[in-house]
Amino acid sequence: MASWVIRCLAGCVILMLAGCAGYHENELAKQQEWEQLGEYHGGQGYREWSNNDLNKHGALSETDYEKYRAGYLQGRFEYCSGRNNVNTVLNPAYPDECNDNRSSYGLVERGY
Repeated sequence: MASWVIRCLAGCVILMLAGCAGYHENELAKQQEWEQLGEYHGGQGYREWSNNDLNKHGALSETDYEKYRAGYLQGRFEYCSGRNNVNTVLNPAYPDECNDNRSSYGLVERGY
């Protein structure tokens, strides 16, 4: 019985945290804080959003994407440098993201 209660509580906490993350992302997008949004994604170990993902949230220019990407690279650097901090233990995100040497930053799709 006690383990069932603990599982239910853990599930509720995870749902609440997921809701908070989505809210934070939406607020940054509404305020057009693309660099901060990118830094948040990179710092959490999330994958970089594509142009299409950013367009869905209101980023319409190449400058918006570049701001997002600059923030993402900074956050990803911090995430990969501090793999053992509390945040990465609680949210392992994509464990191979720091070892990924391929160019997955949308450069080819954007003509670079």
